[in-house]
Amino acid sequence: MHRAAPLPQAMAGTQVAVLGAARSGLAACRLLQAVGAAVTLVDDYRGEKSIRAALDLPEVAVITDSYSPEDMSADTLVLSPGIPDSHSLVKYFLREGRPVISEVELAARLTEAPMIAVTGSNGKSTVTTLIHRMLAATGRRSFLGGNIGVPLAANVLEELTLKPAQPVHVVEISSFQAEHLDRFEAQAAVFLNLSPDHLDRYPDMKSYGGAKLNLADRIAPGGWMIYNWDDPFFRANLAGREHARPFAASSLAEALFQLGDGWITRQDVRLVAVEALALPGPHNLSNFLAAATTAHLLGVTDQDIVSAAGEFKGLPHRLELVGTVNGVTYYNDSKATNPASTKAALETFEDNIILILGGSEKGATDLEPLTRLLRERVKRLITYGQAGLQMAEVFQGIVPLHYEADFAAAVREAVAHSRSGDTVLLSPACASFDQFTDFEQRGETFRQLVRDRQLEIENA
Repeated sequence: MHRAAPLPQAMAGTQVAVLGAARSGLAACRLLQAVGAAVTLVDDYRGEKSIRAALDLPEVAVITDSYSPEDMSADTLVLSPGIPDSHSLVKYFLREGRPVISEVELAARLTEAPMIAVTGSNGKSTVTTLIHRMLAATGRRSFLGGNIGVPLAANVLEELTLKPAQPVHVVEISSFQAEHLDRFEAQAAVFLNLSPDHLDRYPDMKSYGGAKLNLADRIAPGGWMIYNWDDPFFRANLAGREHARPFAASSLAEALFQLGDGWITRQDVRLVAVEALALPGPHNLSNFLAAATTAHLLGVTDQDIVSAAGEFKGLPHRLELVGTVNGVTYYNDSKATNPASTKAALETFEDNIILILGGSEKGATDLEPLTRLLRERVKRLITYGQAGLQMAEVFQGIVPLHYEADFAAAVREAVAHSRSGDTVLLSPACASFDQFTDFEQRGETFRQLVRDRQLEIENA
């Protein structure tokens, strides 16, 4: 695997503005500083003192107060994920014809290591981690990052510092991060699925999907596009393209891996029983096929593919088993921030589910796909938060339900109505920002409430 990229020295002496002082922006500043660029960090919400404490780079100029875009002399603007093109600084740079790039684009320009990119609405983190583990099983130094939590810029800085042999970057890329790509090249780009999400940012599904398809136009020579044949959007846009290879949980002759009689096979050789895969649910079968197809095309053996998948027990906040208390099993699926993710979680269980939905809205969201599963599998629905009232109205009469404004009260309501044999499932179908900083904090709060319930029983 190989990709060409400008050397880090090309950034030395350039003036770069970084917009946004969250994880990606701070990582971009550190990388730029390391390669000799003159850096200005701009943030509209945080104070300079807190930014300085997090960044610890006195050479970086920090602007937090009112400023005029016209006063910015930077050659390039590096944009943190989530900041829209409507921001005054972004509009000014675009109007002036100055480059506006994402943190992912910046980092990719500063390494010659291959990029493996994973995008889609759901399952990105799981597939990214699986591919990372499969590549690491071959002895390569695989860096796991991107939207999954560690910015690509941080991993590239580590690579430039350590200079490992045969490095490779496996990167989860959101639609936001894919918006401002230019020279980025992927040795393999994986397209998982498209479901309604982030419609507070995009005017329609076509625009949302189009952002993800930016990756399809940035494949390195000899590289691959791996796409989900079962997803109509990606099948319509990628099937038939050169170097595009499908995966499918349905029967598909063109797929490298086949599914039949409870086994996953390749070239009619049984590789692993479906029930032996460590991750539960039909959606995770599709995730495994995506990762396995990608790893195979990158030269990973079947043995290493199966071994890595068998050892991977899943990621926090993604259908994570928290524990069983008084015969009630608790699952934390806080990362389920859209209805498609919640649908996948519900399909993992048969019945006796007490489901917790709610949080903050992400634009127009179609809740209809959940209706049948609620009726068939959910014994009680608890909704909460900003979006919970609307959800309660939509699902009124379909299943017994209760609304609580506060998240902790909603969890306690679920506990109060649970009986031995039930499953309490936090799979909110909404973002978390009405009451939490992110889905991780929401999931940690859920875990703690379950632990509190355990202690309450033990001390009774």
